[in-house]
Amino acid sequence: MTGLTDYITQCSWEDIFTAWFVWVDDLYKQLQAEGLVRRERGPRPRMADSEVITIGLICDTFFSGKEELTLCFMRQHYLSLFPDLLEESRFNRRRRSLGRVIEEIRRRLSVQLIAPADRLRLVDTAPVPVCTYMRGNRCQTVRGAEYCGVIPSKRAKFFGFRLHLTSSWDHVVEHWVLAPASFRETVVLEALTTEQWGLTLVGDQGFQSAELGAWLKESRELFLQTARRRTDRVQWPEKTRQLLNRARRRIETAISVLSTVFHIEHPGSRSLSGLVARIATRILAYTLSFISAKTLLPQTN
Repeated sequence: MTGLTDYITQCSWEDIFTAWFVWVDDLYKQLQAEGLVRRERGPRPRMADSEVITIGLICDTFFSGKEELTLCFMRQHYLSLFPDLLEESRFNRRRRSLGRVIEEIRRRLSVQLIAPADRLRLVDTAPVPVCTYMRGNRCQTVRGAEYCGVIPSKRAKFFGFRLHLTSSWDHVVEHWVLAPASFRETVVLEALTTEQWGLTLVGDQGFQSAELGAWLKESRELFLQTARRRTDRVQWPEKTRQLLNRARRRIETAISVLSTVFHIEHPGSRSLSGLVARIATRILAYTLSFISAKTLLPQTN
């Protein structure tokens, strides 16, 4: 069975870099044609925005987000593909400025990957620390007690954000939101589902809220289904519990790939704009994997 990210080790890196640039550049030109991308001032840069985004994808997929190492490697081995490589500081500034464009490109890809008839969405969260918990009071990225959170599965505290996301049954991320670590899932779910309508949402016990479920159903026709706690008097039937557990494993698989392959939990950025741009880039790289696995790897029956 072919894995989602097997292409990273089985395909030529040059083929991957070229394919990514073509896909990104095509969508970037669509945004330009619609007036969603504009240069405010100055001449057109020698290194195109599509190239900057592609180098960012390479950085976060192959080099764990290490920009200096990525640029050195590309300059030594793939300068023919990107002849106008920027210095690290300029590349970092350009990349941070393209955060919204990166996210819009990802959204358009996810629309292509999720079938219109798919009316089921899975909901979950993942911690995104910006520094160690003990150094939280000295953090320059964000400040405040609301960024102090807990990872129950590890019985550990962390300082930073929590990534809230929805995905399809086939693991494709549709929407995501970064919220302070202390914010409960039920508080963020309203903002996470702003653009969704007429869907069934499946989440874990953290999303359990009768009031929120009723509001989502009445205002957006969203049907929230969550696992129930052991202390609840009324429990789901066995078949329903099995389906909910299957749904939980599906989205946990998506988060596991984001964490182990794309290091979503270790963004390594000092600025808030850089953090957002890196998270957006890594989710875009994850989304591109669905296309890369189908087009770059040989398909077997």
